Amino acid sequence: MTSFLRNSWYCAGWSGDLGEKPIGIRICDEPIVLFRTEAGSVAALEGRCPHRFAPLSIGRVRGDVIECGYHGLQFDRTGTCTKNPHGSGTVPPRAHIRAYPVAERHGAIWVWMGEPAAADPDTIMDLYFVEAEGWAGTTGYLKINADYQLVIDNLLDLTHGTYLHLDTVGASPEDTLGSSLHYDFRTEGSTVYSDYTFYNSAPTPLMAHFYKEARGDMRASMRWDPASSLLLDIGITPVGQPPENGLLIPSAHLIVPETANSCHYFFAISRNWELENSDKTRIMGEIAMKAFAEEDEPVIAQCFEMMGRRPLFDLSPAILETDIAAVQARRILSKLIRQEGGEAGEAQVAAE
Repeated sequence: MTSFLRNSWYCAGWSGDLGEKPIGIRICDEPIVLFRTEAGSVAALEGRCPHRFAPLSIGRVRGDVIECGYHGLQFDRTGTCTKNPHGSGTVPPRAHIRAYPVAERHGAIWVWMGEPAAADPDTIMDLYFVEAEGWAGTTGYLKINADYQLVIDNLLDLTHGTYLHLDTVGASPEDTLGSSLHYDFRTEGSTVYSDYTFYNSAPTPLMAHFYKEARGDMRASMRWDPASSLLLDIGITPVGQPPENGLLIPSAHLIVPETANSCHYFFAISRNWELENSDKTRIMGEIAMKAFAEEDEPVIAQCFEMMGRRPLFDLSPAILETDIAAVQARRILSKLIRQEGGEAGEAQVAAE
């Protein structure tokens, strides 16, 4: 059985995708509806009407409330039913729904799934490159039909890029399997880092659209924060030069559990070169989407099916040196879930 960390901020969408119409999303197997009030702020409520359980995402926003599209009950941003248009208009005691803490940061909408009093927006991952000056980029989304932790594993072990992403974001075999590759894994508190450096390496196909030298020193530094937000900082410089002198391509990978068998993948990718070239921004987004949707997703989904949708450690997998970061993240997440759920949580989390 899959368990989720509730006391965590999860990305529920990109700010630009939420307009006048509400949006529905399932996070940690709970339905949520997002809508903007008349002033433009975001509200996040339980996504089903308590009357006949219709999805509120098919409803309408009227000022500062959302109206159910089935029978017209209205709810404000606190989840209070403010109007029953039927009969005497009496609001039944059970006609109220849960409201979730919600914040907009760095061009993204974040929802806190746990105890409201513990929600601190200052702990949201800093996606400094998404909206700031000096960066050009794009955002995207795809759905992955697998346990979200398998996606985290995939991102914390970037050695798969040599085999899976040769035409998109991966480094060439001769530059990853020889002495030019150096990697370092470390944990600071509940944050896990997975860092790779490729000295005197050919640029990846993505980098080659901007970096025109034949060789360079390339690095890829991944950071994971619980429950499932990852930040990848990649770049390349002429051999021997410091990182700040070269091409920088930071990206966010916000993995959000939908159910035990599926997850949302929100991503953002930016660069610090050729900021006004919209064609290259489009190409950058297309390459990223191809890598994630056409290369990563099918393999991860197939792995999940080959596993019989069972927890990873139930199958006693072989562990490689480069699995250290992924294994450490799983252990930290498991511990946090147990602490949050007490004995009930321990019964749900597989021994890792």
